[in-house]
Amino acid sequence: MRKLALTLVAGCLLSAAQSRADDAANREMARELGSVLAWRLGPETVEEACRSLDPGGVEARSKALKAWQEKNTKLIQDVDARVAEIVPLAYPSSPHVDAVQTVYAQVRKMLLEPLFAERTPEESSAICRQEADPANPRWKGNGSPHVQQALAALYDWKMQRTAK
Repeated sequence: MRKLALTLVAGCLLSAAQSRADDAANREMARELGSVLAWRLGPETVEEACRSLDPGGVEARSKALKAWQEKNTKLIQDVDARVAEIVPLAYPSSPHVDAVQTVYAQVRKMLLEPLFAERTPEESSAICRQEADPANPRWKGNGSPHVQQALAALYDWKMQRTAK
């Protein structure tokens, strides 16, 4: 009986340690997922939000977004593919809910909040006017090396998760 009790206690401790390890791995995965999605969705989210806030800069931001997308086509495709693999594993949902689109929508909200929350319309317009500058860092970023590193970490998480 004592041996059985010790085995059960050891099993519970191992399970708790495994749970903490899983929690740490899941937090890391969420950080990496957020990183790649911020890079991936940031430019188009800001371009879209600024259309009504700064109509005069619509054409410039649209051109900058298109150039950014063309320059980063392969990496954007890699991010989209990895996200499509990871999100259903990380955030299971009902068959009627597109988990990837739900995560994308949440990330878009999170990206806009620090830019426009609690700002006056004039302040928001000023931000958008800055975004219309093709030299703005948003349009120059190619994701190197952080996006590639995050994609690798997400792949590792997926392999660990599916090996269980």
